[in-house]
Amino acid sequence: MSRAHPIAYQSESQRAGESSSAAAARSSSADALMRDAVGVIDAGRSAGVTLRLTGGLAVKRYCTDLAFVERAHSDIDLIGLSSQGKGLRRVFAELGYLENAYVSQSTAGSQVQFLKRVAGRGGAPTSGRRLAIAVRPDAAEGDHVDIFVDVMRMDHDIDVRGRLEIDPYAVSPADILAVKLQIGRPAEKDIHDVVALLKDLPLSDRDDASSIHVMRLARLCARDWGLYHDVSRSLAATRALLDGFGLGDRPRETVLQRIGVIEAAIDGAAKSIRWRLRARAGTRLAWRREVEEREGPPTAA
Repeated sequence: MSRAHPIAYQSESQRAGESSSAAAARSSSADALMRDAVGVIDAGRSAGVTLRLTGGLAVKRYCTDLAFVERAHSDIDLIGLSSQGKGLRRVFAELGYLENAYVSQSTAGSQVQFLKRVAGRGGAPTSGRRLAIAVRPDAAEGDHVDIFVDVMRMDHDIDVRGRLEIDPYAVSPADILAVKLQIGRPAEKDIHDVVALLKDLPLSDRDDASSIHVMRLARLCARDWGLYHDVSRSLAATRALLDGFGLGDRPRETVLQRIGVIEAAIDGAAKSIRWRLRARAGTRLAWRREVEEREGPPTAA
């Protein structure tokens, strides 16, 4: 993966020629979206329903350099549990959302989407009674929340069942880094998020909310050659593009050192015979889903 010219990822507003007031408005909008997400998660918790952030807002939760991680966010991406489906729908109905039936039907229930009620769409809340409408994702308007169910199914699967208690509001740092690294064709925002996580969070052998658990990444990659392949490519791409982020010497070296540690861990993890057999076929066989960037169902944007 190469670029003809270095790209300065650090300041999205500078690249777009955005005024400081416009950048501040966008930052305020992202903060408002985060508050909405926290409110939804808290409402779920009160009803006994587990929801956690994924995507860009999960990255924002964990990073300490807020100026670096600042960018636009278009919607709220969450993950929930299939065992709590009825409670989940009740929570969103009471919050004033309609379920977009098209999404759950087209994904066989692996993803769901809720649209904020607006004039002409569904009317007033119905005290928890489930309402559903069929709206294609690219036709959805207004505020919406996209939710993976059990597994974040993107280019590859990241199964987080049993791991949603690590942090009260987001999937773990290791899991959100895996989400970003598994993308076969990462966008600028995805590489930016990888750099932000590696810059701000230490690596460790603990599976907690304050660090990146390296062996979690290694074990995921040891189970799936295709995931290993794309994670390795994304780490290499991050290293190659790092100079375009305008980092100082110390944070740059920190990111490079952490990339090296992760690469060593995923290369050194014991691989199964099945993994090794799949590795022999390499890229001659399809190794990932081709997930198009789109509005609607979750893309962990």
